[in-house]
Amino acid sequence: MARPSYLARLLDVIDVAVTHERAPLPMSEIAAAAGVPVSTASRLLGLLGEHGFLVQLPDAGYAAGPRLLRVAMGAIERLRDTDRLKAAVEALSDQAGESASAGLLVGDEIVLVARKEPTHSLRAVARVGDIIAPHTSAMGKAILSRLPAQRRAAVLRAAVGEDADATLDRLEEELATATADGYAVDEGTFTVGLRCRAAPLLDGDGHAVGGLSIAGPAARFTPEHAESCLPALRAQVAALSPTPRSTA
Repeated sequence: MARPSYLARLLDVIDVAVTHERAPLPMSEIAAAAGVPVSTASRLLGLLGEHGFLVQLPDAGYAAGPRLLRVAMGAIERLRDTDRLKAAVEALSDQAGESASAGLLVGDEIVLVARKEPTHSLRAVARVGDIIAPHTSAMGKAILSRLPAQRRAAVLRAAVGEDADATLDRLEEELATATADGYAVDEGTFTVGLRCRAAPLLDGDGHAVGGLSIAGPAARFTPEHAESCLPALRAQVAALSPTPRSTA
């Protein structure tokens, strides 16, 4: 296996420092999670600090710096209808009493861009910025169901590499059902004990650009409850998706 380049290590350190579930982390833990020597992590963290991409906190942890936040906010502002997505997610969560999410297809990955958790102590936990698996999540399968064949294959390759063709074969029937129904289903595949329903957000050509989902613990988010949430899910998707272009 080729040794990671210095730039690749730099990117890994940024990723760990900002997105790790236990962030902010001290240098030693960043080094371990990024798979780099402590000496290398020290140099990289120093470089990132000098250029404003990370800051060292008083407790010796590291967090996103002003320059990285400026880059992130600029990227978010350029995403599709973020304010409307947030409003849709909040409305869905309030109506369903469960977690609601919005994801967008950025490159070949599905990125969570909006999230609303319910007040229940038992809930599905995810964070804005998470990468959503296209083949094991309801949102991912809803998006795959409305992608052209070449684009669908590219998204799966980004997630599973050489197993993309075999994965697509396993999903063929499920994706066909999702296309016909207008929504996708997940029953504990993404997370054990989690039930989810998701529908794709479409562009003017009828191709998926993202998705909305509602999810909750299966014991509470029963099949009947999930079914009752579908009209609200469909309504939000319809409001966010433009009218299909005429083929005449």
